[in-house]
Amino acid sequence: MKKLFLTAIVAVFGLTVAQAQETSFGVMGGLTMASVSLGDADSESETGFHIGLLADLGITESFSIQPEATYSMVDELSVINLNVIGKYYVTEGLNIQLGPQIGLLGGDAADAWEALIGEDDFTKLNLQLAAGLGYDFTENFFAQARYGFQLNDHYTGDVDGADLKLNTFNLSVGYKF
Repeated sequence: MKKLFLTAIVAVFGLTVAQAQETSFGVMGGLTMASVSLGDADSESETGFHIGLLADLGITESFSIQPEATYSMVDELSVINLNVIGKYYVTEGLNIQLGPQIGLLGGDAADAWEALIGEDDFTKLNLQLAAGLGYDFTENFFAQARYGFQLNDHYTGDVDGADLKLNTFNLSVGYKF
C-alpha cells in the first residue's frame, strides 16, 4: 500500500514538471453520497461531505490532469483519497473526467467492519475508478459531479459472494488560484 501511495505522489510531481500548459492550484468541497454493498445486498445511500486540495495541470488546450487530496466523512466513515483525474474539455468550460481514486478508510464504521470480518480478511484500501462531468464557470470557479466505482473488495477472505464494496457520488464546487 505504501508503494501505491508513493507511486501516485511521484507521478503527480512528475506531471508538474512535464506539463506544457497553465498550472493552477485550488480548493474544493461539497456533498458526498456513499453506498455499501455486501454481496448482492445494497445499503441505502448515506450523505456526508468532502473537502480537498487540487492542482490543475494543463497538458494541452483540451486536456489536463487534476491530482487531488481529499477528505470525506459520511456517517461514521472517513476516507482520505489521492485522486489523479484526467479532464478532457468537450467545449469551453465543459469537461469529461476519468481517473483512479486511491483511498484509505478510517473512522468507527471501518473499525466496526474490521472487527466484524476480522483483521486478516479486511482491507481499508479503497481503489475506485471515477467518472464524471465538470464545468469551469470562470477561470477560477468550477463545479463537478463524479461517481466512484470500487474496483477492489474490502473483504479479502475466501467466502464466495461475500464482497464488501463502497461506491460514492460527489458533487463539488471549487476555486482555483
